[in-house]
Amino acid sequence: MIKKPIEEVLLASEKRKRILLILLESPQEMETLLVVLGTTRSGLLPQMKMLLKSHLISKHKDSYKLTTIGRLIAKKMASFLCTAETFGGNCDYMGTHYLDFIPEPLLERLPNIGTCTIIDTNICDVFEGDEKLLENANGLKYWFEISSIVHPTFHDFYMEMADYGMEVSVIISREVYEKIRQDYYENFKEIIDLGLVSFYLYPEKLEFASFILSGDFMEFKLFTMNGIYDPKKLHICSPATFDWGKELFEYYRKQSKLIIDV
Repeated sequence: MIKKPIEEVLLASEKRKRILLILLESPQEMETLLVVLGTTRSGLLPQMKMLLKSHLISKHKDSYKLTTIGRLIAKKMASFLCTAETFGGNCDYMGTHYLDFIPEPLLERLPNIGTCTIIDTNICDVFEGDEKLLENANGLKYWFEISSIVHPTFHDFYMEMADYGMEVSVIISREVYEKIRQDYYENFKEIIDLGLVSFYLYPEKLEFASFILSGDFMEFKLFTMNGIYDPKKLHICSPATFDWGKELFEYYRKQSKLIIDV
């Protein structure tokens, strides 16, 4: 009898893929697998036999574990499914918005930091979420932002965060810098002179509307593939958010210049 290729063994059965993912966590006895998979012994045994023949799992008494090959494949499969869930679950949004501003290594890690949630809003309420974050600012230690749009009350907004004792660092595009200098010169100068907020000037055009990192929360406002601003917001909130978000912020900060005078 000709043995089936491993890819055919896995692609032909969702149950076999689930078994590998379960065993990736730890070895399991048959009874545990039956409960987790919600199946019968007679229904599960043929699947286990197929995985054993393909050398993806091994058996000792009534306990099963991944082989070395099985573990490597299961890890890659788990990563693939996580990526597919993150981007595929929001495919209408992710597939129509520009994401290439995120460096490739960070983009590859994005599915591992938390669930992406798309928040529908309208252009009139685009800064409402920022204000709500500020209302809960007690206990937050920092606010990192990259922006190619002007917050309408940026002076009071950032000054209030500084009053909370937060570390506030903001990277702005040249277009935002010129608009603030022209329309809000005195307010901008006061913030810079007081040194309570670190403003950085990014020399190139930013290919996204804004990015915010505060606490375990991260938010993107993106452009569509056609370069059109979309008021919808992409939210991610998890314990893993900070390290990823800070790395993205530092990527842009290293290319920017600290503004010390207006």
